[in-house]
Amino acid sequence: MNRRFPSLKWRLIRRLVALQALTILSLGAAFILGLWSMGFVGIVAPDEDAIANVASSIAWSEKGELTIRSTAELEKERTAPGFWFIARNATGSTVSEGAVPDEFRTIAAMGAGIAEARFNGDERKADSIAARMQVLDTPHGPLTVILGRQGILPPGRLLLTLTALASSAVFPAILLTGLITMAVTLLVMRSIPRDLETLAAAAGRITAEQRDYRLPLDAVPAEIAPLVTAMNETLTRLEQAYTRQKRFMLSAAHELRTPIAILQTRIETMERSAATEKLLEDLARLATLTEQLLDLQRLNSEPAQLKPVDLAALARRQVADLAPLIVAAGYEADFDVQSQPQTIMADPSSIERAIANLVQNAIRHGGRRGAISIRVSVPAEISVADDGPGIAPADRERIFEPFQRLSADRAGIGLGLHLVREIVEFHGGEVCAGEAPGGGARFTMSFPVV
Repeated sequence: MNRRFPSLKWRLIRRLVALQALTILSLGAAFILGLWSMGFVGIVAPDEDAIANVASSIAWSEKGELTIRSTAELEKERTAPGFWFIARNATGSTVSEGAVPDEFRTIAAMGAGIAEARFNGDERKADSIAARMQVLDTPHGPLTVILGRQGILPPGRLLLTLTALASSAVFPAILLTGLITMAVTLLVMRSIPRDLETLAAAAGRITAEQRDYRLPLDAVPAEIAPLVTAMNETLTRLEQAYTRQKRFMLSAAHELRTPIAILQTRIETMERSAATEKLLEDLARLATLTEQLLDLQRLNSEPAQLKPVDLAALARRQVADLAPLIVAAGYEADFDVQSQPQTIMADPSSIERAIANLVQNAIRHGGRRGAISIRVSVPAEISVADDGPGIAPADRERIFEPFQRLSADRAGIGLGLHLVREIVEFHGGEVCAGEAPGGGARFTMSFPVV
């Protein structure tokens, strides 16, 4: 199952847009509060609807004089604190209600010279008046109305004002800055995935054979550099630990050879019995383990000298050396070059050790009957088969792991086949276990040709 990881760029875009929106809203709130504290909002002039409500309550007498009649619209306006108004027609007839300030009476006396005016009050003064003047066209001629009142901006009107400000300025600003942030972030983040892909490709080149390789720091962003540096330091520590382990295993395997040889000599000088035969058999297994450990360490530590190798000739020489062991164990030795294989680039001694391990494995597990067959075929393959019980399909991959045995009572130590796979993979080839024509086990090593 493919795991989905959160996107860094979209996480960055969301947080930047949220931060910008919060900043713009905070600035807008601070702007409104500043206007409120300075008196620019709060006590404001009446609107045109209030002027129309008052004008609808004014009537003309037969002589052309102005009178006031009670209407629902006028009663609504009268509820405002400090309400007053004054009206004047073209003939100079005037009507008023409430405590009209003298300055506004003077303005009303000027007639229709001013079409419209607003007078916002100062909320720092408790008796401050906000007024509005407007000249209206009526069937009886122009009518000048001046309306005033006290009081702060109603909450509904304030909310409406803030909504209009948000819809006309704040929200478009948030949308615009969000789009700019998205475009800039996507543009900047385009180079970061390329840098990470370069690092991922470099990390993929680190193998057990290239332990000294380190991730490049040339084009790494400063935010990622600590992670890359920490990984390189970890690789250095792992390489040092790996080297110490290899050195220890090589030294231990070398040191074991001497006491094993001494012990074998002493047992061979003892009087032969069932116990000494058992000791010699166990000692031979221990010697085989030591040699196989040495082979593994040499394979991983010493640079191999690769050269063109005739696979058929090499296998023929090795079978000639191993034939006495095969016959002594009760088997028939069968060697066949089915077709002339192509030349391979290899370390001859390593290939010989791989063939020897496969033959020894067949001797141990072939059931002491039948034949052990070695086949060489094109393009460059060597197979070793026996007539034993064979290997179950479920176990054919597990047996190549180190120290793996199919059962505890079987001979061997579980390193031979692992060493074979290490040798074959070192040469760029493959080894697999299968079923022989007679039902036994067959191991096939395939090598790349020159």
